[in-house]
Amino acid sequence: MYQSSFSERDINRFGTNILSNFFDLYLVDCSGFVKKNVNVFEAQFLSQSPNHLIFKNHKNIKKFLDKINLTFYIDLLGSDIQSFKTRRLLKNKSVLRIKLALGMLPWVKDNIRIITRLNNLRKAGNFINKLFNQIFTRILSKFEPSIDIQISSGSVCQKSTSSHVNNIWTHSFDYQEFIEKKSCSDLNYKDIGEYALFIDQYAPSHPDYSFHGNNPPVSEDKYYKSLNKFFDYFEKKFGLNIVIAGHPKRNENSNNCWNNRRQIIGNTAQLISQSSIVLTHYSTAISFAVLNRKPILLITTDEYINSYRKQQFYAFSEALNLDILNVDRYNEFEVTHEIFRVNEKVYSDYEEKYIRSKLSKSNDIWKHVSECLINIKLS
Repeated sequence: MYQSSFSERDINRFGTNILSNFFDLYLVDCSGFVKKNVNVFEAQFLSQSPNHLIFKNHKNIKKFLDKINLTFYIDLLGSDIQSFKTRRLLKNKSVLRIKLALGMLPWVKDNIRIITRLNNLRKAGNFINKLFNQIFTRILSKFEPSIDIQISSGSVCQKSTSSHVNNIWTHSFDYQEFIEKKSCSDLNYKDIGEYALFIDQYAPSHPDYSFHGNNPPVSEDKYYKSLNKFFDYFEKKFGLNIVIAGHPKRNENSNNCWNNRRQIIGNTAQLISQSSIVLTHYSTAISFAVLNRKPILLITTDEYINSYRKQQFYAFSEALNLDILNVDRYNEFEVTHEIFRVNEKVYSDYEEKYIRSKLSKSNDIWKHVSECLINIKLS
């Protein structure tokens, strides 16, 4: 059950083909009434499936639940009032709520000062609305139906669950992609030669900003000017060309913002595995660099590190024991061959906490989850 578009990539990530072998599976789109500004027909290929349902209101859901004996639902809804009502409706029908924790990320400790949190909200834009929503969400969470089953990857998930939650241990989405790409390594970038990879986060223009009502954390002109200037320096110093792993939501036909550096969209995991070093801000794709034991250089700009996103930089810096290099104010003593070192202990610790816990024994997320759910259903 979800509230935004469900892409072809999601079809694979959420193992719909595997789940369908074990259960009667329904893809339930609630975006028509949860997020009314979302185009619910965005993933048009889904409309061909008889089990893809688009609901426009809670009355539709009630009719559906009266006809179908639903046992579980995977909760991909948000924290708004409409999502809350939907969960209450499902709870009243005794449908077990499944929450995913398959891509947990580092985060700074909860002792951030109130003034800092408010300042971050202000920088993100729509301050009054966001403040009201946060207060309202916190109140709603007190009455939120409890999670019955959590599908967990890294060991940090243990801190987020209570004792009554049934935990299914597996690994992250990125780990699944990592082992699948490893077993069928058909993409090869040897024609590029040795290269450093920058993971693009589409920082100035990501479409999710409008979805969440946020201001971009950086301006286009300053951002690309700062990064390209540093990339020029890096390439000259180390004799490595920088290749851009373009963000999946970036249009392939859009202008090249990287001074004509090679940009490849859609193969980030493979590009990381064949790179010499990974340059990034705080991308979730850092998991692939950790799994491939690639050196990581965390970079930022003046704008970025002073934006409402700065906590993400600090979180990854702490989790990976890495300094953050500000490309707008650095000296050459900060950019030496030391950046190519990998701390095996730190990487192993990160992998266990955020990617695959020692408690995980599965080789495939959704086959393992399906088998566990059947056992829960029968118990």
